[in-house]
Amino acid sequence: MKALDQNQPGRLLLAKRAALAIGLLAGAGFLGYGAILAGDGPDSRIVGVGVALILLIGGSLAVIFEWPVIGAVRMVFVASFFFKGDLSLFKINEVEDPSGLNLSLTLFTGLILLAYDLVVDESREKIAPTGFTALSVGLFACAAASVLFAGATPLGGFSLLSVLTSILIAYVTASHFSRRERLVQLVVGIAVGLLFTGITAITQFTLDFPTNLANFGTGTEEEILGTQSEVLSRVPAFLRTPTEMAWVVTALIPVVLAPLLCRVKALQSGQKLLMAVSVLAGIAAVILSLARGSWIGLVISLVLLVPMCWIKLSAIERKDYYLSIIGAAILAGAMLIPFAGKISDRLTDDDQGSSLIRIPLMETAVRMIGDNPLVGVGLNGYRTYMTKYDETGMFVSQVFPNPVHNIFAHITAEIGIPGGLIFCLLILYTLRECFRATASDDRFLFALAIGLGIGMIAFVTSGMKEPGSIGSVRPPMRTCFLIFGAILAVSRIRQRSLR
Repeated sequence: MKALDQNQPGRLLLAKRAALAIGLLAGAGFLGYGAILAGDGPDSRIVGVGVALILLIGGSLAVIFEWPVIGAVRMVFVASFFFKGDLSLFKINEVEDPSGLNLSLTLFTGLILLAYDLVVDESREKIAPTGFTALSVGLFACAAASVLFAGATPLGGFSLLSVLTSILIAYVTASHFSRRERLVQLVVGIAVGLLFTGITAITQFTLDFPTNLANFGTGTEEEILGTQSEVLSRVPAFLRTPTEMAWVVTALIPVVLAPLLCRVKALQSGQKLLMAVSVLAGIAAVILSLARGSWIGLVISLVLLVPMCWIKLSAIERKDYYLSIIGAAILAGAMLIPFAGKISDRLTDDDQGSSLIRIPLMETAVRMIGDNPLVGVGLNGYRTYMTKYDETGMFVSQVFPNPVHNIFAHITAEIGIPGGLIFCLLILYTLRECFRATASDDRFLFALAIGLGIGMIAFVTSGMKEPGSIGSVRPPMRTCFLIFGAILAVSRIRQRSLR
């Protein structure tokens, strides 16, 4: 009997190893099967079953091996911002965004993290300041009013759920990452995402791989044609379209770069190397997107970031600061030499009317806002009503059947002037929180406050020339609320240190 007890640990270890091998093989099989099916454009429910089975197997393995499940969920939450991890059920059409009931990996993992915080966190401190909460409630109320009173499309209710999901993203990030070690994990996770996106963009540009995985975010044929990708060899990575990919990456590069420029000593050498490489990969991705608005946003963010990080350095660190910056710039420039031809062509060649068409798009949006100032035309209703207000000589809604390429005009046209103003106030409120956090003596918190604030400025710069509904399920809007939440997390840590 004693001999059997002595052999028990060995048998349990063997059983665990067997379970791991079987689980990994099964998970790899289901993942490969799902990817193949997704590439051929099957019913999303089939892919959903494969993903659900992977989650079930992974969860079982985590229990068997006593893995830190919440740490894995945390990383999946961050990773979900860099590929299309969602399913659209009960689809009404394939054009609108969302096109049905959207269930996302971000929402699923976010709810797990929030539930974990509610159970484990005993401090019960406020997740967000009263001002941010009031503005979030006001934004949701304006979106709901547009659905109820503006004669919105049947997709308005599904879009309202997306608004709620975006707000949830901000609160989950503010709640779960309001601890210093988790905030470091968030930055490292974003760096991994930027590296993944950059490598994918480079391989898509040079090897035309991976492509044709629309259900995972490489873009549908319509999306690719809509962004002139075939004509200009633009690449989307796994962020739906080239312009959206550049928009997201441009907003997140300052978040990763700021701790490096501020020379945060708390970071490990491996983390610093990862972050440096990821910034270079992100810059390459933005360049290969050929999104000129994001190029401008990237340049502005770098011009602002370099001198602002210099402020926090000691006299000794300042001596070689600008030499380091020049060296990094030379390295980045050398890395971009193979793409110099594409950059030159994009700046000098005919853009096929891409810039000029934004003027009639804005004219149509202004008419929509003027006739519907309080509740707009309805959440996710822009495409439905744009032809009614199109009085342009070229009838732009037929020539280029897309919403106005300005996120603020798009949001205001759909949910009214009050909703548009509240969204602007949310941006200004979080920028104020960034400014207040720069008073922190903690260099890491200072760096993140600077990086997140400049990242928001880069987001707004790109958004001035891109469409974006507040009810969107696309990457840029979700990234905006991720930045909101990260800013609130930094603010919470700083407030805690002042007590």
